[in-house]
Amino acid sequence: MTFSSIMTFLCIAYVLGYGGMVVYDLFFSKEGVEIAPVMEEEEIDISDEALAFSPIIIEKEDNAPQEEESVPDDVVAMTGGIEINDLVPKLEDLSINGKNSELGAVVNDWNENYAAA
Repeated sequence: MTFSSIMTFLCIAYVLGYGGMVVYDLFFSKEGVEIAPVMEEEEIDISDEALAFSPIIIEKEDNAPQEEESVPDDVVAMTGGIEINDLVPKLEDLSINGKNSELGAVVNDWNENYAAA
């Protein structure tokens, strides 16, 4: 037997088998196939509970956010930051003088430490 005759036999057998299943399901099988299960529904009467319902009023406590104590301008907090009004001239100096400016030295130090890590 050659390969083509074996493949032909297998294809014909497959088509006949599949066709036989379809014919059996259509004409000879009498039991229906249940696609989705049927749920039994139960009616519940809540009319008595609905008539006896009384709303409860809930009052929300007033938790207004407390105002933070403002720090006077003459007291300086050492945060290590720089105010925006002081930063703009330093950026302009950085754009003009580059690495020779005060902010350029900070950037160079940071780059050296970052490269060493």
